[in-house]
Order: sequence, then C-alpha cells, then structure tokens
Amino acid sequence: MPKRTTFQLIYSMIEDFEDELDSNAGDSDLFDCEYSSVDALINEVIVFTGVKSDVQTENGTRTLVAFGEGAGRSAFFTDSKRLKDVVCNPNRTFPFRAIIKVVRFGNNTGFKFFSPKSKITQEDKDNFEYYKRNKYRRKR
Repeated sequence: MPKRTTFQLIYSMIEDFEDELDSNAGDSDLFDCEYSSVDALINEVIVFTGVKSDVQTENGTRTLVAFGEGAGRSAFFTDSKRLKDVVCNPNRTFPFRAIIKVVRFGNNTGFKFFSPKSKITQEDKDNFEYYKRNKYRRKR
C-alpha cells in the first residue's frame, strides 16, 4: 500500500459538518481571523472551511462563512439566501472547494456557488462588474 501524504492523513480526519443545537462548539479558531468582503472571492476557486449562523452584527443577524487555511484563513458575513442554503445545509461537509459567482435576475444581482471546475466566462466577469457598479444602489 502506498504511503499517505500528510495532507491525505489530515483530510481523512476531517469530520462532516453537523447541524446540531451547538454546532459552533469548537470552531472558535476557525473564525479567529481577519474578516474579508465576499467581493474578494468572486470568480476565484476557494476552499470553504466552516459556517457560523445567526451571528449578531450591527447590520442584524448574519451568517459567517470561513475559508482558506493557515495564514490565509479568513471569513466573510453574508445574508445571501443562495449561499446560506448551501453552507447551512445539514448534509454539507467541510471543507469544500467552490467558486462564488454573481448571477443576475433582471436588474438585480445575487451570489451563487458553482463547481470549482466551471470556467469563468465573460458573462461572469460582466456580472461582477455590474454588481460592483450597482451594489450600493438599493430601492428605499
């Protein structure tokens, strides 16, 4: 039997995400990091490592999503329904690789996870540019 690498050994010890009453126990190190904007992750392959839901912030209750490892570890807050549906799914296992892309619904935009193998198209780039130009324009 071939020797397993350190990464393979560590990866084989990773447990599945469990959506329990105290699902955030033991993950404090995961979120002990600088927080980023989701904007920095758009159209990039990212390893997502965990989630903490119902976090109270100045902007209300949000979901915190951790990504990256080691010194590159970070997290971002989201209230995107499409992102939360994926990361808060009790059957979701962490870590997982994915790309967050901007999707358009008429004049509105949102975020959605895609396979890390999907290509970044010109439409994906255009949607991100549209989002950046219009993200602070909200109907009051």
